[in-house]
Amino acid sequence: MLHKRFVLLLVFVLLTSQSIYANDNVEKTYVAHLGELPGLINLDKTGAFVEFIRYLDAQDPATEIEIEVYPIHRAINGVVQGEADFGLPAVRPPGEVAGLPFSFSEVSFGHVTHILYTNKAFPLSVETLLSNPSLYRVEAVPYYMPFKVLRSHSIKQSLQRLASGRIDAFIWAQEEADMTLKALGLNGIERCAFCGFTGRVFYSKR
Repeated sequence: MLHKRFVLLLVFVLLTSQSIYANDNVEKTYVAHLGELPGLINLDKTGAFVEFIRYLDAQDPATEIEIEVYPIHRAINGVVQGEADFGLPAVRPPGEVAGLPFSFSEVSFGHVTHILYTNKAFPLSVETLLSNPSLYRVEAVPYYMPFKVLRSHSIKQSLQRLASGRIDAFIWAQEEADMTLKALGLNGIERCAFCGFTGRVFYSKR
């Protein structure tokens, strides 16, 4: 389980943006697995979320954070398997989460709107999907969805599969998916609001 000291450090930085001073000796090293999000978490270890973790690391000389960036499903799995202490990004679904193989931070980064992306040639509303989700091939992050979905390996790949008709829908955070959709120039994709989650840090239960 993530060391209590790190949780307190994370909360303090998020709420105050003030430095914490400690001794110059590294007493504890944490491993962070960050899931790729174009522009925010890039595979070359650049992006706003990567810089945030580096800023967090700099606040306490007694704590060191090693950063690794992977596709989101691999980042989550690394935390679940105990290979990493915590990860980003994550969204906390409403309702009970005790059955998930990881825990969420108490502090939220804010509201994260998720969009249902569908193929214009095969219209699918949120209401229709939720009425009988087992009829449809939907890619998303399995841990966060209220029904069984196929695992998305990347935003780009899922949007391309949707455009080609290989899946019926794709659900993802609006900002990153919209940016990728625009970059791909896919005009046959319909979008509508699906639901909202709260952005969190997730950490190992081990």
